[in-house]
Amino acid sequence: MKKYISLFSLIFIISSCEVVEGPYDITEDCAGIIGGNAICGCTDTLAFNFNIAATFEDGSCVYDSITYGCMDSLAFNFDSTANVDNGSCVYDTSSTTYVKKVLVEDFTGHTCPNCPDAARELEAIHDIYGDQIIGMALHVSKAFARPYPSSQAPKFQYDFRTKWGDDWDAFYGISDIGLPGGMINRISYPDGHRMGINEWAAAVNIELSKAIDFGISISTNNTTISVSIEVLNNINNNYNMVVCLTESNIINWQKDGQIEVEDYEHNHVLRTVISDESLSTNQNFVVSEIIDKSYSINLSELEQYNIDYSANTAELGNGIAGGWISENMSVVVYIYNNTTKEIVQVEEAHLIN
Repeated sequence: MKKYISLFSLIFIISSCEVVEGPYDITEDCAGIIGGNAICGCTDTLAFNFNIAATFEDGSCVYDSITYGCMDSLAFNFDSTANVDNGSCVYDTSSTTYVKKVLVEDFTGHTCPNCPDAARELEAIHDIYGDQIIGMALHVSKAFARPYPSSQAPKFQYDFRTKWGDDWDAFYGISDIGLPGGMINRISYPDGHRMGINEWAAAVNIELSKAIDFGISISTNNTTISVSIEVLNNINNNYNMVVCLTESNIINWQKDGQIEVEDYEHNHVLRTVISDESLSTNQNFVVSEIIDKSYSINLSELEQYNIDYSANTAELGNGIAGGWISENMSVVVYIYNNTTKEIVQVEEAHLIN
């Protein structure tokens, strides 16, 4: 008799269990599937992204350093090195594919103790969206970007400031509200364009969802920059195009909190603006229209201009602004609405290919 009672109880328990039909995406609503108190994440201590607080394995474990990118081999921009998909896959198989890109302008200074937090935020955003994010660091303000007096050498002797960075800071008033600060595609000018670093990610996400009106292609060497603009929609508006140079991997002093870091790595630092001109004399742009522009450059002359600006014009400058390394430089080209100041597309390429 006990045998039958046990068998009946087992049947009752099995029939009473709630069954969740699969397949389902655990990562989409893990807590909703297994209970509101669950903490979903990687529970494998051998994984790169092990989460000590996780109570439920959600299949997100990564066993190597994280590389974000498109993981679909059928996509146009498939990245074979990626191990975390960042949603950037493009399936357009046309000969030239353009994607929306966003310029993040980081107004900073080498004696600004909180500014490395902005640099880290920019890199975190770049890790998520990859090459759709183009950064530019502009050292501005007498308070945080001027060199130290020579009596305090070798600390903070380099002058990262440029004429254009100072001009843009004066126009957009970023350092007026303190550093670090920045702009995302210069949206919401003149009232909401100045953003703290905690606002950058949300603004980037909105910008990436916008339609693309222009495609930009860049070919370069150390003497010539060629830019080709393809019009992707019929547009009636007035636009300017800016061509500038940035440099990365600059090792120099930087305050990071209470620490003075001698070998800090400064990246995508604005070096010079080569052109800021009207995109076309005609503001009626027709789909498939191509606009080609070419610029001859002399890096030595451009570098000397910065040295002279630091020595003769920049407040409390000292002329220590050279030492450019062309192999570490990039060309950044962006198109902006001349009325609203909003940047509608941006592209980047290494200076030497």
